[in-house]
Amino acid sequence: MKRYDAVIVGSGAAGAVMAYRLSSKGMSVLVLERGKREDPATFEHNEMEMLPRIYKNGGLQTTANLDLAIMQGCTVGGSTVVNNAIWLRADLDRLLPDWKTRGADLDRARMEAAYTDLESKLRVSQIPMALANNGTDVFLRGCEALGIPARLLSHNRDECIGCGWCNYGCRYNRKTSMLVTFIPWAESHGAEVIDQCRDVRLTRRGSAIAEVRYHRLGVTETVAADRVVVCAGAIGSSDLLLRNDITQRGTVGRGFHALGGVMVTAEMIGQVDGYDKIGLTCVADVGDECVVETFFSPPGAFSITLGGWFAAHYDRMHRYTRFTQAGVMVGTDPTGRITIDRKGRTKIDLSFSQRDLDRLKKGVGTLAGIFFAAGAISVLPSSYRFIELTNPGDVHLIDEQVQHADDLLLGSAHPQGGNVICEDPSKGVVDPSFRVHGFDNLFVVDASVFPSNLWANCQATVMALSHMASDHVAA
Repeated sequence: MKRYDAVIVGSGAAGAVMAYRLSSKGMSVLVLERGKREDPATFEHNEMEMLPRIYKNGGLQTTANLDLAIMQGCTVGGSTVVNNAIWLRADLDRLLPDWKTRGADLDRARMEAAYTDLESKLRVSQIPMALANNGTDVFLRGCEALGIPARLLSHNRDECIGCGWCNYGCRYNRKTSMLVTFIPWAESHGAEVIDQCRDVRLTRRGSAIAEVRYHRLGVTETVAADRVVVCAGAIGSSDLLLRNDITQRGTVGRGFHALGGVMVTAEMIGQVDGYDKIGLTCVADVGDECVVETFFSPPGAFSITLGGWFAAHYDRMHRYTRFTQAGVMVGTDPTGRITIDRKGRTKIDLSFSQRDLDRLKKGVGTLAGIFFAAGAISVLPSSYRFIELTNPGDVHLIDEQVQHADDLLLGSAHPQGGNVICEDPSKGVVDPSFRVHGFDNLFVVDASVFPSNLWANCQATVMALSHMASDHVAA
């Protein structure tokens, strides 16, 4: 039986950074990934082909109540392969004091140093206006008219050509995802990466994990591990622990939350061509109660977020080139839960509270005002109801028509929590060194350890925490 210094489950933002950091220290590392390893040159500009290839559950993962679609990557490189390459440091002045009150006292200086090192390696820079889609100018113009601070975001791309297909994998290797950076860098130091691994089982001996067993293409393999690092992501890491009867007094899977919300579409008088160039480019400072970012996607995904039914929807899609979009997101409280049901299926329990819904509606109203200030002739929240705002005075329709969370088409690409950091073993799954309480050599490092909402795109902070945690794992 082959022995490794560390076995890492998951190859996304956390797993890839962990693999590189440990292997560069001379440790023998094995990375197990559920998804398939893809050749970027084979990525197609075809939504219907790429969704089942590189998204978890083919892009159809939802909460148990069906209110929220949760988008995650399922491929070597994880969600970094399918995200918008947005690099956004968390507001540590807001985040770290809150986490500390919840039992997670993290070293700010080490966290900032991790951000800085990663930004250098991934060539993080501000998105150039020349590569931003024309909807960016609409958004910035509206914000300026209303006196709302807004800015271009930073991103991890290198010589991007602005094709606009970031969410379906970059066939040109211009997005510095884990697939083309930290994974091959780890392999250059001797790390092994195995894709298409299912049913990962952890064999416990006393207070340690001694062996890891997995199935791949009909064959069962077992390896010995001095350390096991679970980096399967929010949802996936809780799922793995629960399937291995690691519940930690019922804390595993608890405290789940998300940064998610609703798309808002604006129709302009002339042609915008929002699909051309980078889709997610800007963020507006509208206060602490919601996050407002621009976004645009190819026609298939766009059509899902566009309100209207039948002929109305058909007519609107024919005006695809005249639309621009942005999203309103809120950070839910850590009250959700990941469980395994009687049929062995992963169950995601998460509901938007009335406060969350009120924040979303307020944010939609603010965003509608931004679009109208920029010259929009109509604003369409992504709703199952037929809501069309034709002037700023119509904002009251949002309050009247949206009474429940399921009146809106809600989505998230930022699930968090489930294995929260806390010094108190009765309240959290891992301690501040990311080690699972009660174990000598089992660690969890990914967005599932967030005690409360990040209120930002997650990849930068997930990588930074993995960067920090690698020192604890190595020690």
